Amino acid sequence: MSLVTKVSETGFRYPYVIGWSGEVQQHALVWRPHRGGERLAYASSRPSDYAHGVLRLRQGHKMTGRPDFKTVNTRRQWRCMDKRLCQVCAGSAVDQETGRIWWLLSSSGEETGDGFTNAPPTCRACIPAAISQCSHLRQNAAVFTVGAYYPYAVRGDVFLPYLPPVVPFERNALVPFTDYDITHCVARELVVRLHDVQPAVTQGDTPWAA
Repeated sequence: MSLVTKVSETGFRYPYVIGWSGEVQQHALVWRPHRGGERLAYASSRPSDYAHGVLRLRQGHKMTGRPDFKTVNTRRQWRCMDKRLCQVCAGSAVDQETGRIWWLLSSSGEETGDGFTNAPPTCRACIPAAISQCSHLRQNAAVFTVGAYYPYAVRGDVFLPYLPPVVPFERNALVPFTDYDITHCVARELVVRLHDVQPAVTQGDTPWAA
């Protein structure tokens, strides 16, 4: 098994960013003073808990247990966004000839809104397999190249300040970094705003077929 990706006995390569049941962890949350207010923290805090000023979900990273295609591993998703890596193979998603970044999205618009997305890039080599292995993308795939992108928001669970952080006030909320609630949430995914987005050239009669 690769240290980056995991392959099934049938040869199916699990996407790098997806979560695994054995990575789930439970940690107590507390409020700590921060810039005249309160922000969430883990009771046993670490310097690496925060990124862009927001508390990130703690998870394991060894890809053990069962794959969960409905979730992502927060650190791996964040790493792909920060380093322009492919969400499938964890290799570079940057085109060596043009310097642009390959991006696979849903044409239904479920992953995007006003030019932002929580889906990391997908390198050109992995795009055909990603489409063929996902029933939704087979009908709704949209391939782009992107000139640049910047951190915009997070998706996460928001807690009410000054109350015991036991049950989230809102789950899976989109919280921009400029929002008041950014210090009151546990981030699950980094959301970026895309710039200079251009449709990619198709391959033959069937776009990006495997």
